[in-house]
Amino acid sequence: MRLALHLSTYNGSEFLPGLFASLESQTDHDWILRIRDDGSSPEERIATQALVAQYAVRRRIDFVAGENMGFAASHQDMYASHDEELVLLVNQDVLFTPTYIATVRAFMERHIDVGAAAGTILRWNWDAHRAPRFTNYIDSLGLARGASHKVFDIASGVRLEDCAMHDVPVFGVSGCLPMYRRLALGARLFDPTYFMYKEDVDVAYRLRALGFRSARVPGAVAYHFRTFQQSILHIGVGARFQELSYRNHLRNLVAHLSLRDWLRDGWAIIPFELAKVGFFLFTNPRILWRTARYFSSKSV
Repeated sequence: MRLALHLSTYNGSEFLPGLFASLESQTDHDWILRIRDDGSSPEERIATQALVAQYAVRRRIDFVAGENMGFAASHQDMYASHDEELVLLVNQDVLFTPTYIATVRAFMERHIDVGAAAGTILRWNWDAHRAPRFTNYIDSLGLARGASHKVFDIASGVRLEDCAMHDVPVFGVSGCLPMYRRLALGARLFDPTYFMYKEDVDVAYRLRALGFRSARVPGAVAYHFRTFQQSILHIGVGARFQELSYRNHLRNLVAHLSLRDWLRDGWAIIPFELAKVGFFLFTNPRILWRTARYFSSKSV
């Protein structure tokens, strides 16, 4: 099956040499890399273009620079520009182990009922010499959904040796490094209006509704530099990002939960949502006001 890699860059030139080196180390090179610079600063865009040009000497790359559309719209723009059957979304701050692409691709080709798949994603950070330092802390083992319909990364922040690795079904896969099947998603990968946050959750709901499952792939390992550390209600994250996360979470509830879901899980959903409202009333009521205005002005 034909495979396209998507890379949406944003002020990330410091990460690209390591990413490109890890892509070059892959055992599977039968893919095309599509890159869209999503509104980086002028200096960063120049640096990104120079690094892409160096890497393009060894590999065919389709590169375009545009305005800042956000993660969801940037990837949707690339998705609409080709018809490859499989799509791997690559964060700029990811480092691959050599067999990652081959392993996930083979899994998708064997399991035609899988619409989305990802491997074990661990964390890396910079050492004192600005070289990558790989850790055994988990970034994501896939997405799980609680009774409140809060969706979260499985075992995030847990040491790998402290986590029982079972081949169990997952609700979805993180937007950090997912491989998606075009046959399952059709013409829409992401809804561009999500901008960023929770677009991977929207995909997980859509795939389940269409009869496709998501899966964690045994033996596929990659590393992610997590810019924003996860916390309850995104404490420590800027107000704009908190607003997007909250708004898109509500959009998913409205779009994907049935009356049966509310009757079955309302006992958990309602207190959880009321707790969020109380938190924002105390910390930043403008988020609630802006979210209410969004829902009153748009059809979701």
